Amino acid sequence: MRTRLSAACALFALAAAACGGNSGTSSTLPSAQNVPAHRAERTAAPGNAITDPGFESGGFAAGWTQCGTIPGKATISKAVVHSGTYSALLGSASKPEVDGTTGVCQSVTVPAGATLAFWVYEGTNDTVSYADQEADLLDGSGTQVAQLYKEASNAKGWVQKSFSLSSYAGQTLTLFFAVKGNGWTSGYVYEYLDDVSLTGSGSSTPTPSPSPTSSPASSPYPCNDAQFVTDQQEFAAGKISADQLVDVCATVTQVLPAKTTSSGRHGYFYVSIPGSASPGTIEIVSNLDAMAEAPTGDPPSTWPWVSAGQYVYVQGRYYYDSSSSQGIDWTEDDTGSWPYVGWVVVCNSSGGSCSKYW
Repeated sequence: MRTRLSAACALFALAAAACGGNSGTSSTLPSAQNVPAHRAERTAAPGNAITDPGFESGGFAAGWTQCGTIPGKATISKAVVHSGTYSALLGSASKPEVDGTTGVCQSVTVPAGATLAFWVYEGTNDTVSYADQEADLLDGSGTQVAQLYKEASNAKGWVQKSFSLSSYAGQTLTLFFAVKGNGWTSGYVYEYLDDVSLTGSGSSTPTPSPSPTSSPASSPYPCNDAQFVTDQQEFAAGKISADQLVDVCATVTQVLPAKTTSSGRHGYFYVSIPGSASPGTIEIVSNLDAMAEAPTGDPPSTWPWVSAGQYVYVQGRYYYDSSSSQGIDWTEDDTGSWPYVGWVVVCNSSGGSCSKYW
């Protein structure tokens, strides 16, 4: 029988990541694996605060350590890489699912105007209720300072994620990249991690250059991710309760099969909006029946017409019932009592060659 990891267990796993064991009493990071003396240490690239950002040392050299409640499940791999020869593999691409939390950690001092960017290749046959890929910021005692994202993605393609860490400038924190599972014998969850960069204002742009995190100046489509994040924070704090009109732009992380409900046939996909709180990805819901009846700009007749790794612009109704039940819907012109017309613009991974559907 499947059992659900409790919130207390999840917090325990995070604390263990920085403490190197199950007791949670030490603030010392776990010891790195022994690395052969002939293997040279790699240092951070110019302008990058991350040591060994592409794992090209071929092992756990100074900088990266294995961490979590089952640290041995994080390895350095040649199987799937974004660039170079190596990447980090968290979890396992084969059954059974990991039972606990496993990942890699690195302690960093956050520079002014910091942006954290990295590439992930993710897969799972489980749901976020039982297993996930995630990234967190921890303090010296292993306490979670922030969760950058949490998802159960089966994209199986390289996707770049980017987050502003400017509010943590000057602090020494631990970056924790991890996967979590509960040991389901028929399940698997994994994440390859590569090309991690932490750069401050005035630093050179890391290579490869990141996907857009806001609407390019030349784009005709509005985007205000910062307002979305503000709305999310105000919903969580109880400052607002009414649904909000939002314009967001983000990279697609996961696409789900269409589902027919009492209100029609719907398509579902998820986007990662920089700065958004847990669960880190936001569900986008489109009424496929209504969009098929649009006088212009109707999407392809078969779903899905969007895929992981593409960049999208979305206008719709942001609803927030709780941190675990939120999303953007009414992304079409047939919105009933909602007074605004919505739409989805699907672009390539760089935000170009776009098609508007509504």
